[in-house]
Amino acid sequence: MPLKNLIRIPPPRRVFRKIFNKKSNSNNQEWDRRLAAADAARDMGRFSEAAKLYLHALEIREDQGIRIQVGHMYKEARDFPSASRHYLSAYKMNPADPEISCQLGHFYKTIGRYEDALHFYRSAVTLKPGWKIPAEEAENVEKSSELLIERSKKAFLEASKDGCLSSDIELEDFTSPLLDGTLIPRSYEDLCINHQEVIVPMRHGTPQHTEWGQGLTVRGIVALRGYFVSSVLLERIDIFMDGKLFHSEPLTIADQPREKSNHKIRKYCYNAWVDFTDVKSGWHDFIFRAQSSDLEEEVENKTWYRQRLVVAPPFPEYYYQNSDAIIAPIDKGSSLSIVDQINARPSVLHRCTTRSIPFDIKTIAVLRPDQLGDLVASIPSLRKIRTTFPDAKIVGLLGRANEALARTLGIFDDIVIVEFPDDPVSHQRVMPLEEQIRLKKNLTKYKFDLAVDLPVSANSYKLLPLLQAPLTVGFGGPRKSMDLNFSSYDPSTGCAFIKHSARTAIIGEAISLAMDSGARIEKRDDITRDTLVPYGVPATEPYIVIHSGARIKFTHWPHYVELAERIVRGMNVRVVYMAENAEQKARLPEDLLNNGMIVYITGQMPFDHFDTFLSFASVFVGNDSGPKHLASLRGAQVVSLHSSRIGWEEWGQERGGIAISRRVPCAGCSLHHNYDECAKDVACIKLIDIDEVYGAVQELFSKPS
Repeated sequence: MPLKNLIRIPPPRRVFRKIFNKKSNSNNQEWDRRLAAADAARDMGRFSEAAKLYLHALEIREDQGIRIQVGHMYKEARDFPSASRHYLSAYKMNPADPEISCQLGHFYKTIGRYEDALHFYRSAVTLKPGWKIPAEEAENVEKSSELLIERSKKAFLEASKDGCLSSDIELEDFTSPLLDGTLIPRSYEDLCINHQEVIVPMRHGTPQHTEWGQGLTVRGIVALRGYFVSSVLLERIDIFMDGKLFHSEPLTIADQPREKSNHKIRKYCYNAWVDFTDVKSGWHDFIFRAQSSDLEEEVENKTWYRQRLVVAPPFPEYYYQNSDAIIAPIDKGSSLSIVDQINARPSVLHRCTTRSIPFDIKTIAVLRPDQLGDLVASIPSLRKIRTTFPDAKIVGLLGRANEALARTLGIFDDIVIVEFPDDPVSHQRVMPLEEQIRLKKNLTKYKFDLAVDLPVSANSYKLLPLLQAPLTVGFGGPRKSMDLNFSSYDPSTGCAFIKHSARTAIIGEAISLAMDSGARIEKRDDITRDTLVPYGVPATEPYIVIHSGARIKFTHWPHYVELAERIVRGMNVRVVYMAENAEQKARLPEDLLNNGMIVYITGQMPFDHFDTFLSFASVFVGNDSGPKHLASLRGAQVVSLHSSRIGWEEWGQERGGIAISRRVPCAGCSLHHNYDECAKDVACIKLIDIDEVYGAVQELFSKPS
């Protein structure tokens, strides 16, 4: 919603009644009579008439409050030039009055002059420090799309005077409501704010529906991550469970980017790797408390934080075998800490395919507990599911109205009738608790691997927890393994226009794509290796490409220089070493650079040349980046090195090769720009061992192309 539609100007009589009463108590009856007539016109919504009547009162004597009322009335009557004239007249009477500055801020925001509005809101705060209304208004205007557009328009006009812009943009173009000011680039200073001292929990468990309740849940060995924002030095975090100290570790210091004024403020980060394996399942009370010798005052939600979490048994490793966050038990008798034990473990070499689901799907539950037409519309989706899993047992959880049709389809191996009737009172499908209990017990024998909720807009998703499947799919409701969201809108009626069967079929298609994304090798027939000869790569010899760069700098594996030398000396294979700049070249062996066994390439080259290097490489080694995806597309054997900030399952190459990652409790942190929040020195990428990568390269190089 545009900023000007959110304006709430205090009623004039509330803000300035004090002045009116003072005047009303005077002996000037004519003054009171004229004000009463103006008030009556105002209260009846006759704003133009009210403005004239207030002006009639001002003929007796000048009054700042009444002058402001005249401005209000003209504003309400949409006569903005007249309103502006009277507001400014009132302002000139007493520029030190914060009330009139605030009112001018409101007025200029109403008429779309956001720079002026910001000026007067700030003036009101300066005149009356601590006044929340203008302070909040100023902050909202400063962040608004409208102010950015206004400033861009001003910059355009100034540049146009100098003849700097082309004539294809006209002044009127800036008034289009289709423009979005939030897309306009902003300076670092514009983005700065005054940060408050606070604790920010980044991950204290994940949302789950468990036997002990629905909430943030921790299982097995996990990471409890977050940070304190403080201008006081903080040294460590103590984590208490049920009143007893459970874990303690030092805090690491990170910068607080975009801080406007307090240069002492910092982030104090924690990434606590904690073992809950032996903790009793159920709800537990936690306190996260910062400690420091300099800490004088402990304040909830600033230096300490309370939270209730569910502790549940570890996930079955079979279902989550691809996850970097599933950590095998540690040796509790070891002298090594939990961090040292995990960091000492080997990395994981994942074999890449187009399949996302990591385990075999043997039994599938399909929820369609509604009407006959609903099942008819679901047939394309059901056929897709059956085709995708020809050997799986598919159990239909169906309403009685669609049972007969279901038995004719040849899709379901078993049918369970679900009593889930429409309730005439709530207009929702309902199920008494005793029926929910019976359904849960009846379904336990199936041990579902996958539960599919087919209704597009119903409340059957509430039955999914009763099925206890590790994978859940559907529209709506709490978070599932695959949450789908699809809407269509006819522009003339606002109604959906995509066929219901097509919407339901999206579920079947999504499941099918999770089994095989459809990605395939696509080679070019218009490039040859002759293109590489000028770079120092013979047209007939095999070579290995090392691409050391990636957009996200802290995800760079740090050992490519050592790997290049190991490949050349150990395998006697030429290495094409691609880097963003010349910095790494000085670290490579001079003899291998001189004899051409390491071809060092930096900077950009024509895309066709780059594509040729990747297309004919015997092996490509690189970070999780675009070039490794292109190499995979062209059929190169790819070894990709993944930090665990996001899942390798999502971003690993799909057409074969090996993705190498490390299992750490904090996998899935999603750190991007503020990598210093890690608090574990980005061990998930730095501790991938050169021997592990070299072994993967040898394995893929020996495969026939």
